[in-house]
Amino acid sequence: MEHERREKILHTHVEKPTWSGVKIAKFLKYPKSTVNSVLQRYRETLTVDRAKQTRRKSGTYDRKLRAKVIRSVHNNPGISLRDLAKKFKTNHSTARRICLREGLRSYHASKHPNRTLKQNLVAKTRARKLYEKVLTKYNGCILMDDETYVKMDFGQIPGNKFYLAKRKGNVAGRFKFVFADKFARKLMIWQGICSCGKKTKIFITGDTMNGNVYKEECLQKRVLPFIRSHRGPVKFWPDLASCHYSRDVVKWYKENKIDFVEKSINPPNCPDFRPIEKYWAIVKGKLKKCGRTMKKPAQMEKWWNKMANEVTSSTVQKMMGGITKKVRKFIRKADE
Repeated sequence: MEHERREKILHTHVEKPTWSGVKIAKFLKYPKSTVNSVLQRYRETLTVDRAKQTRRKSGTYDRKLRAKVIRSVHNNPGISLRDLAKKFKTNHSTARRICLREGLRSYHASKHPNRTLKQNLVAKTRARKLYEKVLTKYNGCILMDDETYVKMDFGQIPGNKFYLAKRKGNVAGRFKFVFADKFARKLMIWQGICSCGKKTKIFITGDTMNGNVYKEECLQKRVLPFIRSHRGPVKFWPDLASCHYSRDVVKWYKENKIDFVEKSINPPNCPDFRPIEKYWAIVKGKLKKCGRTMKKPAQMEKWWNKMANEVTSSTVQKMMGGITKKVRKFIRKADE
């Protein structure tokens, strides 16, 4: 096809020698650059055929290096390109080129709970009961709660920090350094989210959570009004912390007719089943970007609510909506 186009350009040029390359391109509806390059080649070589081009062989010229890199990656897939280049005394681009030609790509390693054999068996049994008794038969709203610690200096919240500059270090110290205290002040925040996309009011304390505090501050003052504000049924899914299933707390559940997930069907050490963990990460990430330092719990409450309100109800619904699928996937994988 390309040869026919070049012949057509030459034929038009011979028939219309006074025409310019632009006029020939317009007449044939070809690109101007194509017509001009064909005519230039004809003037220099008296032919429109291209010279034979030598193709570079696939792979690297150093076959021994290529074999060493492949063997090293096979033995240790966690090795970086920088370490590969350093190990075999080559440059980063060569190591990268070898990996690309072999179809090797870099992937992010996902976090996985380090459960013991006993925990795995318990998690599998409880997950199956949870799936069969609750997730496949319950059509109401699911309310999930948990606690997390937040440092009062938002800049010290764990996570990566970056800055833009023409030269490394050419910015103010507050941008290029993360000043971390050995024992940074932090507060515990409790909150609940539901599959309707709503969030409960938060509870902040500088102390540890116990059964009495949990019952009075979290359940009585926040969970109970939140459940009663729903038109339909609500099933409460607490965290497996000991204070959430203490004798007095379980008694309170029954006295107030709270439909809750019993401890016997609540899988242990399964963060994938609890989207509230992802909710914590989103809000903390927003707080970290602020870079502010809180002095009082009231300030923390104000800023937490401000950032939590940026997490829309549709986002919360989407996070809570994938629980059944994740539990089913866990059960199938455990049965293999």
